[in-house]
Amino acid sequence: MFFNYGLMGALIVQVFCTLLLLELAETGMMTFYAYRVFGIGYGDLDALTDNTFVWLPAVILPTLTATIVQACYAHRIFCFAGFKIAGSVIAVLTVLQFGAGIIWGATIRTEGNQFDFTHGSPSTVVWLTSAAVLNLSIAAASVLQLRQEISADGNKFILGVRYIVETGFLAAILAIFQLIIYSAYPSHKYFETGIWTLGKLYSNTLLALLNSRAVTVGGRDYEVPPPVPISNPGAPLQFELAGGSNDSWLTGTTGDTQECDSTSRTQGLHKVQSGVEHSAV
Repeated sequence: MFFNYGLMGALIVQVFCTLLLLELAETGMMTFYAYRVFGIGYGDLDALTDNTFVWLPAVILPTLTATIVQACYAHRIFCFAGFKIAGSVIAVLTVLQFGAGIIWGATIRTEGNQFDFTHGSPSTVVWLTSAAVLNLSIAAASVLQLRQEISADGNKFILGVRYIVETGFLAAILAIFQLIIYSAYPSHKYFETGIWTLGKLYSNTLLALLNSRAVTVGGRDYEVPPPVPISNPGAPLQFELAGGSNDSWLTGTTGDTQECDSTSRTQGLHKVQSGVEHSAV
């Protein structure tokens, strides 16, 4: 839960409205759940294993967050990276994980404390497995795309951060670790720790990806674009005069502006002078 709070702090300073609302709701519910377990329920083992409230902040909301983030990655990989097969597979797995997460949460909500969280329904296995495969696929495709977009000669630290964070590598590692823990210790709730953190990790990963597109003019690592050369210095140039009419324009070359239509030019200048006189009054 402490990692959840830390990632919430990183998220709130970046602000992406839909994800922010989901994560605020999830953090508030998680805080209430922690208060029930470690506050008023301290020392009560039944409160520690209470599943009545855990279905929404631990399953449903992280599933919604994961669906939004993974859908964005699927669109990005399909459209911008050109990996159409990989993007389609990621989209299908996203729908599969979403369905499994909703069913899993609904099952916990229906059965309450009678639901054995450690020996969950088949939807639990499907959710965990699809999350691991999905995040690993996103990370692999994103690494290939990133290698095409950036040069290896840049700042090594920044490159490392981009490869680790923007590609979803951390989310993939956590999802795989979560599946391994569940498989190794099916009678314990150890894997639940990853569930409380995975949603925030998804949100921060997407925001890191979106914010990496921003460029601060004059900032660090900013390169001034070279001037665009004029391919044909003698080509005619057109300038529209005040008034907005189709016939109020001049044409000329880079060295000498010539009058194309004296009548249209005179009309345009009259409109300019009239506007200046009205402004003076």
